[in-house]
Amino acid sequence: MPSSPIGRRVAVVGCSGSGKSTLARRIAEAKGLTYINSDELLWQPDWVERSKPAYYALVEQRIADEAWTFDGNLGGSAHIVLPRVDTLIWLDYPKPFVMWRLLRRTVRRAWTKEEIFSGNSESWRMSFASKDSILLYAWRSHGERRKHYDALWPTIDPSITKHRIRSQKELDALLKGAMI
Repeated sequence: MPSSPIGRRVAVVGCSGSGKSTLARRIAEAKGLTYINSDELLWQPDWVERSKPAYYALVEQRIADEAWTFDGNLGGSAHIVLPRVDTLIWLDYPKPFVMWRLLRRTVRRAWTKEEIFSGNSESWRMSFASKDSILLYAWRSHGERRKHYDALWPTIDPSITKHRIRSQKELDALLKGAMI
């Protein structure tokens, strides 16, 4: 087990808008690790989803290194990612907290037309008037994501350091303990 509460092969999971990317990027910068954005591997230009086999191959390739942070959910890629992690952080925040953060982020991104990755950006129409809205997806999937990780959590290899974070205070304590 690593001496720090956060090791050198870290997966950050949680529902959409929970702060996975921000946390994984922060840990990577603080510890000198490679940051891997799972959405960047999944989504091609114009929001075209990569095939699952191609996505899994990219995930495998990127996590072959010895030091990285990976943000994303462990749906179909759990069999690839979990055997390689030494630290798993689950951002399990309450739905109202996540939705408020996601709303603020979505408005900012739609307003600034900030490129997220692969030339993709969020638009007002896509964010607020589409069946593919990230806000609608997050609202609908929050409970499912929690059930998924509630079931997965006890089955994870005990050699993996696990952190289930339910509040900003808990996250601050973890980062302070890891000197990040």
